[in-house]
Amino acid sequence: MKATHRDLAVRKARWDKERKHDDDADQEEEKKGLLRRWKEYLFRLFSLTQHDVLAQILAWLYYLNWSISLPICWLSYHTFLGSTIRHFILSSVTDEICFYVEEKGMEMEIQICNAATQAAIMLSALREIRADEQELKKKRQESEAHEKGAVLGPLLGPAIRADKGPAVEPPGFEVPDNLEYVGLELDLPVGFQRLRWALLCSHSTFLTDALYRAEAKYDNITMGDWDKYNEYIGVPSLPDSVDPQDFVGVEREGSYLMPKSAFVKANMCTETHYIEAYNDYCFCLKKKALTPDVPVSPIIPQMCI
Repeated sequence: MKATHRDLAVRKARWDKERKHDDDADQEEEKKGLLRRWKEYLFRLFSLTQHDVLAQILAWLYYLNWSISLPICWLSYHTFLGSTIRHFILSSVTDEICFYVEEKGMEMEIQICNAATQAAIMLSALREIRADEQELKKKRQESEAHEKGAVLGPLLGPAIRADKGPAVEPPGFEVPDNLEYVGLELDLPVGFQRLRWALLCSHSTFLTDALYRAEAKYDNITMGDWDKYNEYIGVPSLPDSVDPQDFVGVEREGSYLMPKSAFVKANMCTETHYIEAYNDYCFCLKKKALTPDVPVSPIIPQMCI
């Protein structure tokens, strides 16, 4: 009821905004505003579907106490309005779930089953999605409330003095292209070489402990060593015999257990990391994640810093 009330409020605000825009754009039409509004109202009234009527009823029930609205919904669902309510649930949540899946770059295998079962499954999935989004929003707000320096911590390793100097782009260096979709772009109040150590050095546990375990809630985490130059990748200073350009193309593998979501059970993910660029001005890390037990396409994010 709360979600339906919110959706109708957003829709009404959009209609009012469009109508106001039309009024401002056409002065002649403004003189006939009352007649036009009545025509628009009658058109919408006669074009209402069963789902529109049901949505409006649910929006009105939102204003009642749950002890009154809940029995009304339960009685309607299990009597004469059961089929209509199930169809309404399916139609109203399908678009939102598909939009969420598309936004996250996921693919789903949707099977057709009994309407009552399908409605219950999809409604449960939507509730879990909304709960995850609310939890993420809460974490983001809490994070923004902290001071910028709060992101600094022991897992990032000690501060590196060279980070206080200017970042000079090497001659002829070209920053690797972004992938097709940019998922996140932000400025971090952390020194470049310090962050490079935290994310790339095999002795750092920042990636596994701070990001995978604490934030993503992964379990059974393993992270291997780089197949070449493992003892040098990520360290602030290199011996003269080591050229950082040789780090481009090295790989390492890891794995972790992903928690269950609204669509899949807990499953193992195998991740391969590739270094696409490496110098004191920029480094680019590409990660390819495979989930053999889940029918989704490979996830290939890219981190360029």
